Amino acid sequence: MEALHVTVAIPPRSLSVNSRVHWGVRAKATKNARVESWAQCQIAMHEQGVKGGWKGAKCQATWFARDSRRRDRDNLLGMLKATFDGLVDGGLLIDDAGIIHYPLVLTVDSKRPRVELQLKETDGTARQEPLL
Repeated sequence: MEALHVTVAIPPRSLSVNSRVHWGVRAKATKNARVESWAQCQIAMHEQGVKGGWKGAKCQATWFARDSRRRDRDNLLGMLKATFDGLVDGGLLIDDAGIIHYPLVLTVDSKRPRVELQLKETDGTARQEPLL
């Protein structure tokens, strides 16, 4: 099974499920995040020698915030929806429904805020094990 590391910019606040912005503002932010993810996916696949077409993947997202303010991890993961769609556009995944999301890791890097995705290929039938 293959693995891939993709780094993208922090999504804008307008992609938060709690934001109250005009639909056009959200649509533009979604498109920009999706295109950036597509491009970064293509670059990472080329540099790391990964072939696409995965049926599924396990994903560990690490959010490197600019400061240590309190943040809702569920909301942050929701802001990455367009990013995961961009991985499909980039050819890494057949469908983003096959992604198993692990709890988002939140840390601070004031000099270089970003989101790093660690992806490991699965056969698409694997399910996340229940914790309890």
